[in-house]
Amino acid sequence: MKNFLFSAMALAAFGLPGIASADVVADRTQAITLCRAEVAAQTGAEPSQVRLDQVNVRPRLVRVDFDLWTDGQLRNIRCEVTRGAELTIASITPALQVASN
Repeated sequence: MKNFLFSAMALAAFGLPGIASADVVADRTQAITLCRAEVAAQTGAEPSQVRLDQVNVRPRLVRVDFDLWTDGQLRNIRCEVTRGAELTIASITPALQVASN
């Protein structure tokens, strides 16, 4: 009985979060890709120049921070993506200027 109780507790602690964490990983990966492409498009930079700094996943939001070097200066860019049936960019701060060529 004691082994059964410990097994049940272990399954509850480690088995169930695995299902939820799959969504977190997928949303995090998709948010990074979505934001990197949008930041690159708005700044005229190559996507490889938009460097990932950190990602925070929350129940309704994914916050992605990037570093971008332009004209010898580091720019910290935050992209917030709403989670739901489909991920959508809620905001990018600071506001980015489209590069003029």
